[in-house]
Amino acid sequence: MANPNPGFPGVDSTPESQMSHMSDDALPTALIDLRNKHGYVNQVIQYCETAYLSNDKKEIEAQTKEYMIDALSAVTKDIELISTNLTAFLDLQVTAIESLTPQLELVKNRIALVKAQHAQNRLQRTRKVVHSQVPEQKKEALPESEVSLNSRNLGDYQRIPLSERLKMLDGVGNCLSKV
Repeated sequence: MANPNPGFPGVDSTPESQMSHMSDDALPTALIDLRNKHGYVNQVIQYCETAYLSNDKKEIEAQTKEYMIDALSAVTKDIELISTNLTAFLDLQVTAIESLTPQLELVKNRIALVKAQHAQNRLQRTRKVVHSQVPEQKKEALPESEVSLNSRNLGDYQRIPLSERLKMLDGVGNCLSKV
């Protein structure tokens, strides 16, 4: 059976399982290997220092170069593996975050819709309260005892067109211009 995920043998192809594998296994293991290489380099340095004092200096120098080349190439490979794993881990996280964007937009739109509905309901309730609170004025006639002697009955109001009202004002101010 072919591995569904060739980059990480034995790991599901889902981004969540790959991120879990990277954070729980791959990255810590690579960092431990790098730490062990650091200890190996220190051992090589100590060996070379002690051997340099007691043995053939040219042979120890050549041997030291060989050991250091081997140790540094191993460290370089570990650093390359760690950087590859970190890059893959970051790519998985970016993919996971990008997959959340549509869901976040949906939640944002739903929240906006709920806010609009809530505001509409509050506005309707407020309008009902305002309309129900408008006091209606009672219209009552004064009792006969309170009507004054000077009060007179006004006739019905008659509408006069605006043009006729303006004609009534045509002569106003003419007397001032003759002075």
